[in-house]
Amino acid sequence: MVDIFPENWAVLLLGLLFLLTLAQLLVTYVLSDSVTPPAGVGLFTVYFMATLLGWIAFSLQQNTGMPMAVDVPAVAAILNSYLLFLAAGQRARDPRGRIALGIACLLGCLSVFFLLPKAMYLTQSGLSGLFFAATGLLCGRRALSKRNVGDAIIAGAAALVVVAVPVAHYQLLVGDDMRLARVITFGAYVWCFALLVVGFLTSVLFEYQQHLSHLATEDPMTGLLNRRGLGDTLRISLAKANREDIETAAIMVDIDHFQNVNDSFGHEAGDYVLREVAATLDRLSRSSDAVARIGGEEFVLVLPDTDLASARVLAERICNALGERPLLVDQQRIPITVSLGVASLRGNITLDELCRESDRAMYLAKRSGRNRVASVEPNTMHLSNTGKVG
Repeated sequence: MVDIFPENWAVLLLGLLFLLTLAQLLVTYVLSDSVTPPAGVGLFTVYFMATLLGWIAFSLQQNTGMPMAVDVPAVAAILNSYLLFLAAGQRARDPRGRIALGIACLLGCLSVFFLLPKAMYLTQSGLSGLFFAATGLLCGRRALSKRNVGDAIIAGAAALVVVAVPVAHYQLLVGDDMRLARVITFGAYVWCFALLVVGFLTSVLFEYQQHLSHLATEDPMTGLLNRRGLGDTLRISLAKANREDIETAAIMVDIDHFQNVNDSFGHEAGDYVLREVAATLDRLSRSSDAVARIGGEEFVLVLPDTDLASARVLAERICNALGERPLLVDQQRIPITVSLGVASLRGNITLDELCRESDRAMYLAKRSGRNRVASVEPNTMHLSNTGKVG
């Protein structure tokens, strides 16, 4: 690096890059140990370590002045930039372009044996710019779809190299200044590396925070809301019902004889039944309805701006959909029925009141023979056999 930076600057720079790489390794190790490893964490980690090793090789070559038969830093730059593209593709779950860019990477690495230094520099920086451009597209698209600022930082870092490469080529081809061209690309790579570390850590930490938020508000077994998530989701709609004196309905759903399913077929079959019931509830409900699992085999649907009659219609559909055909688990047919309780309240109400009234109706359905729908109004109870199957 004599022709780019003084020797002591090179030591400080490599030390800083080493600390950034170490921080990235530490954070990703902690995250991968505590939750499902973030997508692409393995390839990104390999990229950061390989890039650091490539810069160490470049520093040794520049400061020792020892001639090398092969331009190792140029090959490392091509391989590392392609590795970054692979890591971004794995994280975005987008395999497109791997083969075509892989062939370009292979040809670029082989050209080190045939090209003069100037042509090799143009080849290496040009291919790196191409791979960084592809990385930026992948991460930019993922930033938009996932609303992840970390991926946006990675896309910005890649754009820095994409802009720097043609500027460096201009200095070399027009100004015939190899030293300035190398300074431009080296500076872009350094800043890009630092931004990539920051962007990747921001991205995985953002997803880890989302994961914790989902754990707090979602049922991990079924993917439905839990009791806390249900309350958070309904806060606005219940406030609107209070303000505008709107009716809100709730349907309490309990799987009949669920313990017998666990005892007879095993807990894995029981988990499958829970997921199938949850999927049916989610499929039959409206987008404005809130569906939650609030107990072992108990579910509740809260229907904003819905009267008792309309809620009963939905409850009958659910009862029939689940009871009309057994579930097939490991070639065994498991008959599943549910008891449903329906309640509707108007005006200033709470989630606890809705659940309490619908739960009261659901127990009426169970006491009356199960596999049916019961409903309650403030002073009246109604039992329906229309939901009974068979």
